[in-house]
Amino acid sequence: MCKPSATTTKVLEMKVCLVQSGGFAGAIKRCEVDTDTLDQPDAEQLQRLVSDSGLNKSSTAFNDQARDLNQYEITIEDEAKAICLTFDEHNVPTSARQLLGFLKQRAKPGKL
Repeated sequence: MCKPSATTTKVLEMKVCLVQSGGFAGAIKRCEVDTDTLDQPDAEQLQRLVSDSGLNKSSTAFNDQARDLNQYEITIEDEAKAICLTFDEHNVPTSARQLLGFLKQRAKPGKL
């Protein structure tokens, strides 16, 4: 009797970078995740989160009245294109909140 072969999902090559800045303290945190260096489950999760986020073109969204809010810059690079999105914590697209959470868990203090 033959064993069914294990199927693996093909993960696209992708790099996602987060820079978090601002807030009252003005602290900067950053992370860069690459599907080539993540283990398979995390790489698949990152790919799903990027896909589900609906982030597919560069954009900026800020509230001029709230200067002390955290600001996020997310850069997504894949085989086809690179996009950069910048927004403050009040303007995070609802569809991108899980992706932002995934990235913030991996963010460490850094420099711009």
